[in-house]
Amino acid sequence: MKKFNIIFIILLFSSLTSSKIYSQEIKFKAIFIYNFTKHFEWPPNARTGDFVIGVVGKSQLYDKLTQMATGRKVGNQPIVVKKFRSTKDLTQCHILFISEFNSGTNSMNTTKSKIGKFPTLIVTEKEGMAYKNAAINFIIKDQKMQFEMNKSNISKCGLKVSKYLQNLAIIVE
Repeated sequence: MKKFNIIFIILLFSSLTSSKIYSQEIKFKAIFIYNFTKHFEWPPNARTGDFVIGVVGKSQLYDKLTQMATGRKVGNQPIVVKKFRSTKDLTQCHILFISEFNSGTNSMNTTKSKIGKFPTLIVTEKEGMAYKNAAINFIIKDQKMQFEMNKSNISKCGLKVSKYLQNLAIIVE
């Protein structure tokens, strides 16, 4: 019986620890995404109306971003956070976060067709997506959260990125 109790305590502690780590990861991603609004420049045709940050898939990131964005603006545009079940439901966004489970090749193709020519910063969290259509891809490297940046994908969607942010990123082609 003692052995069972010890195993239970270990499992409980490890699940609490991994839950806390996941919560911190969500918080950091939300902070990064919010700060991307300060380090990217959208063309004039995208600087009217609401500044929309979209989140595709089930992710606690939506709640955290909504909390952070409440009452905030990008320039004169109020920030609105929208949640989409899948890439098939997309509407125009300035920043679009696609969760790992929604980042397959078909989803990325659907994303490109749905957003059309609107200048959308696509942010993902699945390995290899920066080599595809994503402009930014979150990764864990050496037990630290970092992000890859594909400057070609950024340029294709009509955005300009600050040198400061480029210096923080892992640049991929």
